[in-house]
Amino acid sequence: MTTTETGAEAGTETGTTIDPITFEVIRHRLLAITDEQGATLAAISGSTHVVEASDYNVGLYLPDGSVAAMGRTILSHASSMAAITRSVIADCAGSPGIHPGDMFIVNDPWKGTVHAQDVGLIAPIFFDGELLAWTGAMCHMVDVGGMTPGSFCIDATDSYQEGLQMPPTKLVDGGEVRTDVWNLILGHTRMAPTVNLDLRALVGANNTAVRAMTALAEKYGAATVRTVMANLIGLSERRLRNRLALLPDARLHSRAFLDNDGGLAQSSENATYEVDLVLTKRGDTLHFDFSRSSPQVKGYINCAYSGMMAGIAAALLPTLAFDAPWNEGLFKPVEVTCPEGLICNAARPAAVSGGALEAGWLVEMTALECLSKLAACSDELLREAQAGPAGGPDKFVLTGAGERGARQTYVIMDCLATGGAAYAHRDGAWTQGQHNIERQKISNVEAVEMDAPLLYLWRGLVADSGGAGRNRGGMSMGAVYTVHGGRDVTALNSAHGWEVPNSTGIFGGYPGAQNTRTVVHSSDVKARLAAGVVPAVGELTGERPAMRGRQGLYRLGDDDVLATVPQAGGGWGDPLDRPAASVQADLDFGAVTADGAVRLYGVVLAEDGRVDASATAERREGLRAERRALPADLPLPEQPRGERTRIHPMGDGLDVVEADGRRWIACACGCVLSGAEEPWRPRASVRSSRDVHAFSLATRLDEGLELRAYSCPSCGRLHATDVVRRGAAHPDDIRLLTGKEE
Repeated sequence: MTTTETGAEAGTETGTTIDPITFEVIRHRLLAITDEQGATLAAISGSTHVVEASDYNVGLYLPDGSVAAMGRTILSHASSMAAITRSVIADCAGSPGIHPGDMFIVNDPWKGTVHAQDVGLIAPIFFDGELLAWTGAMCHMVDVGGMTPGSFCIDATDSYQEGLQMPPTKLVDGGEVRTDVWNLILGHTRMAPTVNLDLRALVGANNTAVRAMTALAEKYGAATVRTVMANLIGLSERRLRNRLALLPDARLHSRAFLDNDGGLAQSSENATYEVDLVLTKRGDTLHFDFSRSSPQVKGYINCAYSGMMAGIAAALLPTLAFDAPWNEGLFKPVEVTCPEGLICNAARPAAVSGGALEAGWLVEMTALECLSKLAACSDELLREAQAGPAGGPDKFVLTGAGERGARQTYVIMDCLATGGAAYAHRDGAWTQGQHNIERQKISNVEAVEMDAPLLYLWRGLVADSGGAGRNRGGMSMGAVYTVHGGRDVTALNSAHGWEVPNSTGIFGGYPGAQNTRTVVHSSDVKARLAAGVVPAVGELTGERPAMRGRQGLYRLGDDDVLATVPQAGGGWGDPLDRPAASVQADLDFGAVTADGAVRLYGVVLAEDGRVDASATAERREGLRAERRALPADLPLPEQPRGERTRIHPMGDGLDVVEADGRRWIACACGCVLSGAEEPWRPRASVRSSRDVHAFSLATRLDEGLELRAYSCPSCGRLHATDVVRRGAAHPDDIRLLTGKEE
């Protein structure tokens, strides 16, 4: 390994030369320090967000705020804490000043956090009187005030209704906690004991890093430590730029839909909004352009600039930087265009308390789709591309008095146990968890029942939830609850992905399940339990009110039942290409129902319920013939006659080939669909449908949307399944660039 590969070259800041062994020792010590920070935070906090959902992160930063090392928990905090550090430097350097032993608290979305519930604490690390580095810790807190318990204020129309939002504020002054600021924070939350421990955990995490970094500087010298940190950033930048340089130049397009705007969902202002990304890769740079996204809205679904950057980071780091240290260097090849005032770069005082799970989440989904399709244009990186992971959770916040009489707020984390996306070489992992949380966990049933006034009737894998494809998306975990031992219990549910498939398939794969929720009021559940029967939801009597994506607060009584199914990962490739034996294995495992096997995968089941392989092959050929007979907007080009040379893939069903002095996009069957410089969809067979159930477990689709399936006119292979506005132009998701385009 050369010094260039390790980053152990002369430091630009100090001129200090570091040998490779010292570089690697300090590099791994920096990562170990972030692990120690995280362990300290989790040990002190005890909150479900930290201990069970891993909704926190920690990091070390250069004196200018650049990320040098970060923890591997929730990825969206990576860019967020760097932005917070820079805000502290900008706002506090003059007054009140930055000194040894200080710590600054921030939860203002326009000062770096993703939403107000994410509270960050930043501390300078001084050595021999000079600023050596910064450290920071951040976690999602259960409640910071506002209109609604849990501070997801779905009825909010501006940020002033969403609770306490602190710009950079000195919380610890020279090692002494400012009790006035501490008490002010606790005075704004419904869950003061929990938030009190969270604050102590953030302080403890930072103290851990300060002690460890001081010891590191004492052993190796401040100049050496700073040089390693700076060179780590340079190493990551080089690795990403080198990887980008090997990929073809391309313009990629992705659009995701938010199907309502919060508590305004029943008003005349409700609509379906768009996060629209055009990603241009040229040379060794990436340009993310969100300027065609919807304007910011009155509801709480917006995100500020920090939320947009968090979504980009969560998509970029594991997709193209999987083998590089995760730090500031990975953002240096990135350019972003998004005018302020859009749904994913909202101007103050827009409501943004839902932004991390709404517009910010769909920034991640669109960025991940574009980056995956870019990676799929490389044989080397094809295995890193993936379909859409779970497109966003259905938040479940419970408030009420438990058996001990105290009124509390509980955030139930089951909605995070979602199926992972499918890849070219494998199915998605079931209950993988959210893509942006690297080390996610969820609560044990017993822990929830002990803490919250709930009783589980069932929790398990949901058949047919993973998107169909040659490789199937992973299954999500569903749950059924009833109130038990509680008084004055209210629930809040809120989700997008209610009437829109957000967990999109790729290269012909179908979308995963949409969020689903059922409530049964005044049911006979207690009578059935007393009779020794644990009932299924469909067996219960009682009132079944119509649910909305943004349900808001509603009461749950002792005889009420709530059932939820979260979104699940999308599929990869044509479902008709999934081997019959694999579908049979899915049936045996319970991943796919008999109805799903027939409806989604085109199999034929014998009288004994098992897959009839020969009948299945015959039926699938008939379905492909039906596709071949579908119309196309344009005829196929004249097929090139000369010898073909494969240049690179576009997924694993299409190739870019060169023949007759021109580059073409060709199906794996050999049929040329279009020139490489033009979109191929207008020349493909296309079927438009509003029957979302023909593509997934879902049964609801927004009135303004449709699904389009594009297949090869020659062999009938499905190459794309797109969610689009009704009557919209054909998507143009991958356009290879020749250098002439603007």
